[in-house]
This record gives sequence, C-alpha cells and structure tokens, in this order.
Amino acid sequence: MGLLAVKFKSRLIIFSCVTALLSFLLWAYYPTLIAEGVPLAFKIEGALDSKLNLRDAGASINQCSGTKILPEGKIWRASGFFSGWACDRVGNPDVIYSLNYSDSENRRYYCRDHEELRIGRTFQHEMLSDLEFLSTWETQAGMVKDSCAFFKSAVSEIESGKRILMHCEAGRDRTGAMTALIAAWFLEQDGELTDAEIQAIECDYRKSASLSSDKYGRITKFLEDIRSQGGVRGFIANKCHE
Repeated sequence: MGLLAVKFKSRLIIFSCVTALLSFLLWAYYPTLIAEGVPLAFKIEGALDSKLNLRDAGASINQCSGTKILPEGKIWRASGFFSGWACDRVGNPDVIYSLNYSDSENRRYYCRDHEELRIGRTFQHEMLSDLEFLSTWETQAGMVKDSCAFFKSAVSEIESGKRILMHCEAGRDRTGAMTALIAAWFLEQDGELTDAEIQAIECDYRKSASLSSDKYGRITKFLEDIRSQGGVRGFIANKCHE
C-alpha cells in the first residue's frame, strides 16, 4: 500500500471516529423520543450529574436555617437534565412541573418508574422569565396567569401529601422564584415571614449551579418586597384571584 493510501486511510479512520463521537455527544445532549405521539426529551442517566442541579428544597432550606422549618422530601428542584432518568434518582416525585416552555421547545420532560412515564405538567402559553422580580408580576399578565396556575397546582399537590419536582432549563432562576414562593407560603402558616427564613431561602437559591454572584440577593429582595405588601398569601390572593 502506498504512502498516500496509508495517509488517506488514517485520515478516514480519524474522521469516522470524530464523526461518531460528535454524533454521540449530540445524542447524549438532547435526543427526542416519541411516546404516544408526545415528543419527550431524553438524557443519558448519570451523564453529567453536575448539570442536574437536583436537591430537596425543604432539606436544603432547613440546612441553611439550622433548624427544621419545612417538611423534607416534598419539594424537589432540578434542571431539565433529569429527563428520561429513573424517578427514584430525582426524589421519586408524584408530580413534575416543567417551567421551561418556549416556542421552539416542543418536548415534554419526564422520569420513568418501571413501565410508567411521569410526564411533566406545564401551564405555559408563553415563555416565563424574570419571575424573581416583582415588576414582572406587576406588568406581565400572561406570565402571571401561567405562574399562578403552576403555584396553585403545586401547593395543592403538596398539601395532599404528594411529592413534587419543579424544574426549568437550568433549575436556577424560574425554579428558584417558584420554589421561594412555595416555601414562603408554607412558612407563613406560622406568621409573618422572618428575615432568617428569607435568608434561608436565599441560601438555597445560591446553591444553584451556574449562578453568578451578580444575582445574589434577588430572592431576598423579591420576598422582602412581597412581605412589605402584606406577605405571600396576600400577594398570591391578589395576583392569582382568577
């Protein structure tokens, strides 16, 4: 075999290997499966756990507080990277809430329990953003309506004894704002939200992967602003009265 033929064969092998690797990485990142006509986002279980951003929000907030102020095992939070994993790898939720709808994202997010697929619920009609700012709740009627639907359903399921998993894309801001509201709702059962409780919820928010320091304090301000207007329960009654 001539030298040129050897070089060509070597390059062909390298090209084939690189192509195979790129194809695998694309498949591993977000392939779409179809189940009963519904497109589902699937991730390789155990791959890139650092992207999962999974935690039990109740346990996390209790750890930040130094005392047990919320029930544990009821409110789980994550990024969308869990989709397709076994449910017991992500808190074994009874109900999943997907906050990451967009016009270009038509896939549903799910976990699997034996033969059952627990597919995430979504109430969105438009993409949610900036939920951690009070101004969004004052000016974005569409987002408020969708967010209220998420909130009401989640609280109802938790009160009925079910475990929920809430996620967006990164499991950070949209998930952080909704988790903060839900946590504050239950903490207000014992009276006005305290500074220490707000700081514990902020502490949980800061555990989110990829959170940049310029976002520190957003959840604190959000909850303090709500508290100054009468508290979370009054806020929800005002914004979610429909």
